[in-house]
Amino acid sequence: MAKLRVLYAPRDIAGQPSEWARALRARGVDARVWSFGEPAFGLRPDREWDQDRLLADPLYRWQALDEAVRGFDVFHLQYGRGLLDAKEPVLPELWDLPLLRSLGKRVYMHWHGSDVRLPSVHAEREPDSYLAGATVDEDAIRARVSIARRYCDAMFVSTAGLPDYVPDAELVPLALDVAAWRTSRGPEPAVPVVVHMPSRRSTKGSDLVDAALRPLHDEGVIVYRPLSGLTRDQVKAEFAKADLVVDSLTIGDHGVVSCEAMASGAIALAHVHERVRAREAMPGSPVAELPIVEATGATLAETVRKLAADPAERTRLRTDGLTWVTQRHDSAVVAAQLLEAYTRPRGRVVSAYPEWPESTGKKRVQELEAEIERLRAQLGPNGEPLPELTRRDRLETKPALHLAVRRADRAYRSLRKKLR
Repeated sequence: MAKLRVLYAPRDIAGQPSEWARALRARGVDARVWSFGEPAFGLRPDREWDQDRLLADPLYRWQALDEAVRGFDVFHLQYGRGLLDAKEPVLPELWDLPLLRSLGKRVYMHWHGSDVRLPSVHAEREPDSYLAGATVDEDAIRARVSIARRYCDAMFVSTAGLPDYVPDAELVPLALDVAAWRTSRGPEPAVPVVVHMPSRRSTKGSDLVDAALRPLHDEGVIVYRPLSGLTRDQVKAEFAKADLVVDSLTIGDHGVVSCEAMASGAIALAHVHERVRAREAMPGSPVAELPIVEATGATLAETVRKLAADPAERTRLRTDGLTWVTQRHDSAVVAAQLLEAYTRPRGRVVSAYPEWPESTGKKRVQELEAEIERLRAQLGPNGEPLPELTRRDRLETKPALHLAVRRADRAYRSLRKKLR
């Protein structure tokens, strides 16, 4: 039997595709990660495609598609995006899904969080919702899910809160190499170190975390270390020294930070809604229920104070946390689930192109109408025309020239740094 060839693209979201690929390669699968644009947080995909050139050069885009089609059997796409649609100025979103299916490829879509959460639903269920008041085109989200449902072999979600939005998606738990994060621990400290490391403060409720923990730090109850902008290697080093790690208080779900904390031997705290905890439960396993300590903005300070005063409870939670991530989140466990999904009998596509839903959505139309009104308001009292296009505007209408200017600017900046 030929070796299965799996491509993860177009981004290495939270490092998850890299975790899956490493674990699948250990099982004899040829699995690769492509990033269309510079990866974040020091992640190292197998291949990085030039984002500016993808935007300006159609032949370069088609080169990427050609190499992918020739080189892979399975296309596991991320965050509601196709392989190339974000860089394709003419074709509709996710246009490449039916194309890949027509070429005999297996196609999967993986939803990770904000790509599929609907603010109208989330804000209703979460009092401290990070999406409260957010301007999000919910019609566009629903359209992307509808397209993926129609043309993909299957859909996946990465956390147990996301079936609220894609109930027919399969939950694939967040993955990490537990052994690589494991840290030897000594006796429980008298003053525990508490770390909060948000990828984005507004998403994680960091203001609530600061308000709860800074007074405890000033009292000497804990040592509070708010962190940001770290590479994955730096995160490992910090978590190895942390006793408690606070994840999100405003999502109602936990992220990869909680898994990394537990694998490091630290205690994870987050607000995880009770319905999400019920989905996470593993009856009959060594640890049957999610051992992430529940905390909200209103309860975090008191919860941390109690843990700081109870070393025996901290020891128990550390042990349960490490057992939990080993049985549920280890990369080898998740890779086995994915491999089984990639080799299931296939269904057939029953809906054709004419039923393709619009991705623009009503909210986008409303935004454009508001923009028109704003521009009209800029006209003079006698209806004078707006100013002509600026030099930058004219430049951006010519993608090839725009790309050349951007490259020259990068070269100039690089040379200036060398000459300092």
